[in-house]
Amino acid sequence: MTQKEMETCLPFYKELTSQQKELILQSADTRLYEKGRILTAEGSSCQGFIIVKTGEISASMISEDGREAELFTLQAGDFCIFTASCLFLPKSFHVQMVAAQKSEVIIIPSASVEKLRSQNIHVELFAYKTMTARFANVMAATEEMLFVPVEKRLVKYLATAASPLKITQEELARKLGSAREVISRLLSSLRREGIIETRRGEIRVLNAEALSF
Repeated sequence: MTQKEMETCLPFYKELTSQQKELILQSADTRLYEKGRILTAEGSSCQGFIIVKTGEISASMISEDGREAELFTLQAGDFCIFTASCLFLPKSFHVQMVAAQKSEVIIIPSASVEKLRSQNIHVELFAYKTMTARFANVMAATEEMLFVPVEKRLVKYLATAASPLKITQEELARKLGSAREVISRLLSSLRREGIIETRRGEIRVLNAEALSF
């Protein structure tokens, strides 16, 4: 991890002392994850502060019966501190992070984050700002899953996505917080109406006007 990379990735880097900069440079770890690789597992809410360098990371919650609902995605340049939630919340808030595509991430260990935020108000403010932004993502996703029918969520997603959409039914179900069987049934209905065309791992919109919402 170089100083130039840190200056580019961390908005608060210039506000750190020389010793604090050295702490980050020595402790930060760059990792490469292949598509589908899990970054965090149950009980790893104190892994550290994640910065996405390249690729895309999907954040989701998993129910006791195994259903998965995507909460938000992280693109290159995005941050997430839920993986260090033990530092900010009285109870661990577990979010599973998975590489949606081959991704390179920087992880600043929780111990370093805790030391920095206790010493530098800029780090403290940035951490809480990041946590607040991610909670807003979670609340928006939860509200949509609770109050918007899955049919409307599917139509909205297809209407705003680029066609052809490279995605499996399993992945689509996860993004919409639904079951694969439900998504399969809805896609079949749209296909019969001539609105979409489906192939293995691909959905092509044939009638965009019919997807207006």
